[in-house]
Amino acid sequence: MRIGYLAAATTLLVAPLVASTPAQAGTDLSWKCGEISVHYTFDNDQTGGWWVVNVSMNCSPGNWPKRYTNEIRDRPFTKYHVFEHTGYVNRGYDKTVIIDATPAKANKSVCVRAGSILYFPDNHNEAASKDKDACFKTAAP
Repeated sequence: MRIGYLAAATTLLVAPLVASTPAQAGTDLSWKCGEISVHYTFDNDQTGGWWVVNVSMNCSPGNWPKRYTNEIRDRPFTKYHVFEHTGYVNRGYDKTVIIDATPAKANKSVCVRAGSILYFPDNHNEAASKDKDACFKTAAP
């Protein structure tokens, strides 16, 4: 009978240690990746038109390692306008690119695939992440 109590007591003592890493053990669960912002604005002058595309991402806390992915490609696919996969960084991500407008008859689009991943600082396991896909037509409005 004592062996049963000993096994149960050992399980109760060890279970909390196995369930979390040191970074996760705190009561502050405020780590997160914010919403990914993808904005596109049309602009033009006498030479023609273009789209200004901005992608912004951030995860907190700011001093934890994070990685960002930003892929901007045309559709149907012929090329990438941006293809970035960062290494570990301790800051946010913000990128603006210019993409030429296309004639309305071309029936073309641009698609953005963006992602952010926050990692625990002690073991680089994933703590939080966000992804976003967005497409828009590149014809001048």
